[in-house]
Amino acid sequence: MAMRLQVAHSGSGSTSERYVALTLLHGSLMVFFVLTAAPQFGFGYFFLPLQIGANEMAFPLLSGLSFWLTWFSLAGVAVSFFLPVRTGMELWLCSVIAFSFGAILTSINFCTTVTDSRAGGMSLTRLPLTVWAWYVTAVLSLLIFGILLAACVLLLSDWFLGTQFFPLRTTATVSLPALWQRWFWFFAQALVYVALLPCFGIVSHLVATFSRRPVWVERAAVLAICAVGVLGFCIWGFHMFSSALNPYTPLVFSLLASSLGIPASVLLASWLGTLWQAEIRLTTAMLFAIGFISLFLSGGLSGLFLARHEVVAVLISDDFVTGHFHLVMGVAATFAILAALFFWFPKLFGRSLNETLGKIHFWVTFAGVYCIFMPMHWLGLLDRARFGGMTSAGGQGSDAARSFITAAAIVTIAAQVIFLINFFRSLWYGKQEHQRNPWRATTLEWSLPTPIPDDNFGEHTPEVYRGAYLYGVPLGGLDFLPQHVSPERLAKFR
Repeated sequence: MAMRLQVAHSGSGSTSERYVALTLLHGSLMVFFVLTAAPQFGFGYFFLPLQIGANEMAFPLLSGLSFWLTWFSLAGVAVSFFLPVRTGMELWLCSVIAFSFGAILTSINFCTTVTDSRAGGMSLTRLPLTVWAWYVTAVLSLLIFGILLAACVLLLSDWFLGTQFFPLRTTATVSLPALWQRWFWFFAQALVYVALLPCFGIVSHLVATFSRRPVWVERAAVLAICAVGVLGFCIWGFHMFSSALNPYTPLVFSLLASSLGIPASVLLASWLGTLWQAEIRLTTAMLFAIGFISLFLSGGLSGLFLARHEVVAVLISDDFVTGHFHLVMGVAATFAILAALFFWFPKLFGRSLNETLGKIHFWVTFAGVYCIFMPMHWLGLLDRARFGGMTSAGGQGSDAARSFITAAAIVTIAAQVIFLINFFRSLWYGKQEHQRNPWRATTLEWSLPTPIPDDNFGEHTPEVYRGAYLYGVPLGGLDFLPQHVSPERLAKFR
């Protein structure tokens, strides 16, 4: 909100050290501790072993260690904002090192758990899409956080030990500071998909559950999730066209970035195919999942313009990029996180969030984020037109757009109070869920009581007999088949 008011007042962001530090704080908190930690570390650590029928993560010690490293990193990033610039930079860098190390431990834990700890019968083709998304994200995180960790350690070595890994000088052939940029973008570009991949799995899972239909082309959706991970890992030079790279690399990276539209289209088709002629239950979780699809589609369309660097250079300013980035990554991922929270809240806490308050929160937030970030796309084009000679009209339009965006931001931020009231009120006074499976879902976590026993399934580890999304099959008055119901019990029901 402080940044938004600054932009509305001055017409552009301040270049003061405090404003830059505030921008870094905002970006660090969102990218590391919301978009990365919440969907992957938070929901993944809790539900991944439950959904594959495991009694524990493969390395419980690493689970605890990565948790405390993440907490140390969060505290360090927050405190660094209040310190002098040099000291704050050093603390921020140490905090990023701690977060990266914790992320690597988490990735090793996730990969090993999915590979070695699955219940009997839980083949790869029977894994829920959420598990696939957490697994692919773990592989991707293991690669990119290792690069970030190494880059940060070498940078600290330059500062304190007098080494010259990233010297601030230029040779005849290459600007050596660009070496840091290459390492950083090797991490940062792929981090977009580290944030989105778990959300793809969550949204696919919820769309099938509340549509009461199997995931349409489920195996194609799994392949699309894997393809997003692979292609997202390969476009690290997408934002480095002005650096000392081979002159043919812009073509390669643009083609790879454009190719991401293919698996994204497959996922979108899977969601729409699942919703087609379905018996949709518009719970708050489902509304947030549909909201994610809408935001992902809107932001993805604007991303087509950014895939061509010559278009960006001539027609698009920073406001357009800011609107696109926040819409497709920040807000869309937050909608998926909120959808997952409304869906799994009964399993986490044994109570339900209030649906009426949840739907009010959704509609105000949904309208608000479109009113904030869609005008930014128009503002980016308007500013570029002003630079081309339309000074008067561009200036008046920019001022009106910025005022409108600021007003929408105030309303949207105020709406989050509804969610906070709903969350904390439901923790103590919410409706207690006596049913193990209030959403009539098929996956294994709903076969356990709440709270979850310390050893999950204990000695009675489940046997898996079918895939995760068998809906629309009559069973004793129900319309779904849980993964763990044996054929013998199924025969009795029928």
